[in-house]
Amino acid sequence: MSDPKDRKRTPPFLPGPQQEQLLRHIISTFPYSIWWKDRDCVYLGTNEMSARGAGLSRAEDIIGLTDYDLPWTRDEAEHYIRIDKAVMESGEPMLNIEETQRQADGSTRYLLTCKVPLKDENGEVFGILGSWTDITDRKLTEMALARAKDEAERAKDEAERANNAKSDFLAAVSHELRTPLTLILSPLERLLEAQHAALPGDVRDELELIRRNTARLLNVVSDLLDFSKAEAARMEVDWEPVDVYRFTALMLNDIRPSAVARGRTLSMSGDALGVVLLDRYKYERILLNLISNALKFSHAGGHVEVSLRALDDASFELSVRDEGIGIPRGELGKLFSKFTQVDGSVKRRYEGTGLGLSLVKQFAELMRGAVAIESELGQGTTVRVRLPRSVEDGPPQSDEPRSRSENSTAQTRRWLSSLPPVGAAPDGQGLEADAGAPRAARTSSRPPGAPRAARPAAEAERPLLLLVDDNPDMRQFMRALLSPSYRLLEAQNGIEAQELIERSPPQVIVSDVMMPRMSGIELTAWLKAHPVLRHVPVILVTARADDEAIASGLDGGADEYLVKPFSPRELLARVRSMVRLYRSYQQLGAEQAEIARHSGMAQVAMDVLHSAGNTLSSAGVTADLVRDRLARSRLPRLSRALGELLAGGGADLAEPAGEPRSESLRRYVELALAALEQEQAETTADVERLREQLDVIRDAIRAQERYAYRNAYRTERLSVSEVIHESLHAHGVALVNARVALQLDLRPVDDVVANRHDLLTILYNLLDNARAALGEAEAREPWIEISTWQDGAEVCCAVEDNGPGIPEAARMQVFQYGFTTREGANGIGLHFSANRMKSFGGSIRIEEGRERGARVVLTFAAAPGAGARGR
Repeated sequence: MSDPKDRKRTPPFLPGPQQEQLLRHIISTFPYSIWWKDRDCVYLGTNEMSARGAGLSRAEDIIGLTDYDLPWTRDEAEHYIRIDKAVMESGEPMLNIEETQRQADGSTRYLLTCKVPLKDENGEVFGILGSWTDITDRKLTEMALARAKDEAERAKDEAERANNAKSDFLAAVSHELRTPLTLILSPLERLLEAQHAALPGDVRDELELIRRNTARLLNVVSDLLDFSKAEAARMEVDWEPVDVYRFTALMLNDIRPSAVARGRTLSMSGDALGVVLLDRYKYERILLNLISNALKFSHAGGHVEVSLRALDDASFELSVRDEGIGIPRGELGKLFSKFTQVDGSVKRRYEGTGLGLSLVKQFAELMRGAVAIESELGQGTTVRVRLPRSVEDGPPQSDEPRSRSENSTAQTRRWLSSLPPVGAAPDGQGLEADAGAPRAARTSSRPPGAPRAARPAAEAERPLLLLVDDNPDMRQFMRALLSPSYRLLEAQNGIEAQELIERSPPQVIVSDVMMPRMSGIELTAWLKAHPVLRHVPVILVTARADDEAIASGLDGGADEYLVKPFSPRELLARVRSMVRLYRSYQQLGAEQAEIARHSGMAQVAMDVLHSAGNTLSSAGVTADLVRDRLARSRLPRLSRALGELLAGGGADLAEPAGEPRSESLRRYVELALAALEQEQAETTADVERLREQLDVIRDAIRAQERYAYRNAYRTERLSVSEVIHESLHAHGVALVNARVALQLDLRPVDDVVANRHDLLTILYNLLDNARAALGEAEAREPWIEISTWQDGAEVCCAVEDNGPGIPEAARMQVFQYGFTTREGANGIGLHFSANRMKSFGGSIRIEEGRERGARVVLTFAAAPGAGARGR
């Protein structure tokens, strides 16, 4: 082994100058800032990185400077020097010192510094060597994480405080609500169950409605109270010995009749487990929630099975299996979360608070058990609850179970009394039968406290209302309120409402917002986009009172928005207001139709004037011909020739002197010629007078024609589909009142050039003819279809009906003035339409329709230039 002293005397592996050069190279390329000072804290050197950090252009510029000479603040310089002196005085290094530097822009730079004393061969300190690295980014990140952690802790504390406050509030409110609800429910039950109480049928119905919904509200309050206790960890377990199989069977015996009445079957199987330790209240709540869900999500005719079986000596399992709609696999993990439902949209089919399965899980865990769920979409769901048969810290095990407590009995009774009546439509409570076709409402007396309605009017004169709500109790309430003054139709959702509206258009629609299959907002949007029915007013009814919900309903086209709870007087007032609005729409439509009719007649009159003018012009031409013919008559020439003849050859014809016959003949011929000349003059004068009168009539007609055309006639580029919709907007009320179904097949076509008013009048004539023809036909399901299509450079529009049609022999004659196949008609409409289509450069023809009705086809030339298909 070598002597350490010998190693100290070992010569360096590089000569002195080269070793110094290597050291300078290492210092200059070292990835940290390095500097060194003497005992007086004066800088002896640094590397380029440290020089740049000090704001120097060269490393050599730092020699001879102190920290007071560098761009640090005085406090920073004093701090650096104080640490330097402490290191040199102690002779011990100080590592990983976090220091700060204030930058020129006001920001702070964070440094991680290491300082080591420099010693000579004798161990005397002669200076200090330091290095630093910029850790600003890391430090800022750490500070941000620390702030976020503090904020998260504060938020957690605040959330816990808010959750505790919410639980306390729910508990307090629930306690306060249970007392008045009990005082409402108990007298009601006594009144309804009293044998001597002879209540009128409608009064009993309304009291049952109050009891049913009070019990339902009490169930919700109980759920909230239990939930708040469990959330606050203030719920205790009341262990008691229970014959669980017998107890479960007694509960199912209570529930089974109600389930069977609603088309579901309920059975029980499993092991007789004997007496186990349970919290009877919590077990009953678990079973009621599971059975309620199973029946709720089962179809009519479905089966629900409840099973109890021993798993081992220490535990047993309660399972509830249904054959219902099932749950998507991705939703299973959410089911036990509080206030969670698989479908939370406005179209959800089933109501509820979303607390049921959450309470099942909490109650099972409080009784030291667990819950699992299995489901397959479309096949059904099974929920399994595993519970202990005994607990170490429970009461002593006993073979004698306590009798079923009155409190537990009341809990099941209350749940049963909250169910809707048999045959009611789905309202989310789970035991209602599947609803059939929409029904007309029954007449019932007004609800308690409602204003007295007017005496029923004649059935046909009462306005027709449509009630759309998936809650049968709400429909029953509104039915009793509105039926004295209105005829009522009822639907359970938007899809059923659409069918009723198209079959029997109502005057007002009162609809809930949240409904299965189609919500009230979607129903309103469909109605307001309908070309004929968009004028029907809609009142949306909802429990959401926030501004966003109200704005959404009104933006969707609703005419009124009614927030629950509402007073009967308010509902009646709003319905009356909407009936007045509907009648205003009707009156406006009738006035528009009358204006269109008069305008059409004016156009017809103009056409008649035009035809009469042409006829009179022809008469004038005829008169001219007669005058010319008379002027060219040979009678005058014959008269002159005869006169000359008689004058020249009269001697040959004359009798001997004194003969009277020759003179008499001469006088006769002269008189005849004179009479003919007079007749010619008089005839010519008569023809001239006729000509003058015809000129006067023609000038008057032309003046009227110029006036009509100047004020009413011009052509423009038109979208056929827009004109069709405009015509339906003005005349659709007549189709609705005639119970005629309107079908539209408007394919994209090019624009046409026509007179808007003329085209509107033509369409009105065709629609009116089709409606009248359907009125004459025997009762079927009358319909009118308007269609458009493009045929090369031609645009076609057809109006078709399923009426009696027009005989083939009469299809060309109907365009003649005055010809008609309908009694009481004037034969002007189609004549006018044909003339106007001809003036547009188009044509009109009649064909046989699909169901042997009439199909009138209008053909136009497409407008010049690019088309406008799709408008």
